[in-house]
Amino acid sequence: MSKIANPENRILVIQTAFLGDIVLASSFLNNLRNLCRNSEIRFLTTPAGAKVFDPNPMGVVAIPYDKRGNDAGFGGFLRIARELGNFAPDLVFCLHRSLRSALLAKISGGKIYGFEDAAGSVLFHHRVKRPKGVFEAEKNHQLLLAWKGSEAEGMSAFPLLSFSEKDRQEGEALLSRLPASSFIAIAPSSVWATKRWPAEYFGDLAERLWDRFALPIVLVGGREPADLKCASEVEMHSPRLVEQGAIFNLVGKTGIGTLKSVLSRAGLVIANDSAPLHIAIAVGAPVLGIFGPTTRELGFFPNAPVGKSAVAEIGGLACRPCGLHGHHQCPQ
Repeated sequence: MSKIANPENRILVIQTAFLGDIVLASSFLNNLRNLCRNSEIRFLTTPAGAKVFDPNPMGVVAIPYDKRGNDAGFGGFLRIARELGNFAPDLVFCLHRSLRSALLAKISGGKIYGFEDAAGSVLFHHRVKRPKGVFEAEKNHQLLLAWKGSEAEGMSAFPLLSFSEKDRQEGEALLSRLPASSFIAIAPSSVWATKRWPAEYFGDLAERLWDRFALPIVLVGGREPADLKCASEVEMHSPRLVEQGAIFNLVGKTGIGTLKSVLSRAGLVIANDSAPLHIAIAVGAPVLGIFGPTTRELGFFPNAPVGKSAVAEIGGLACRPCGLHGHHQCPQ
């Protein structure tokens, strides 16, 4: 009877791409919750995505799909497919454009809204065009507009994340060693090598910022080898700050929750086109994004309120953009 009274009683949202893409889905989930106050909403995402949405004020239940780890291969796919089938959603929004996501959306059994340029879009009940030249979150919002029409107009596309009291306390404990109440955070890494501004440039920038503002520099990032290597190289290229105790390397020393807490305290966050940039915006920090292979037209520029973001890039290069996500080495 509940399904007849509410035809969207159970809703599934799928986004298992990179962490930055998942953060940008936060506005979609928030707007979906505002449209469906009483629906049960589940979010199929990566393990890191599940952590970045813990806690969330939307009451959305994350389903972690470790497609490159414990759930890799056909066995993991079947496990997730069974879980989604047991959930039996009435409605599915497929934000991710991979064939695997389209298949899981279809197997779940609900009515599917997805993008017409997605692999496997033939499986969707409603195929929606992705507009060019707008933010990725605004592209996602087209699915809600296609579903609800004018009811979904005028909603915010800004990412929004929360962190727990435990995260706040852990962040404050890490930052208690700083010689000043404010600081500048730098996230020097990225999944893609071509998105990484050279570490020696970050090192030089850190020293210039210290000379001008006398604010300590906090390096942030994950536990991946590339992140740890980038942070070590930034320290190597900012020897004066190391000697003066003005640079603090927290790369690999925070979980995602604590990272959210740390970034929320920063006076400025400087990052490549990467997840920390979007996480910083989502917790209210002002950001400076450094963009190389990707451009505004692709939709991944910082999507923040007026006055809370800026972009550094070299314009006029015929080779930009060189790809949606960058590369492990320059194509040229």
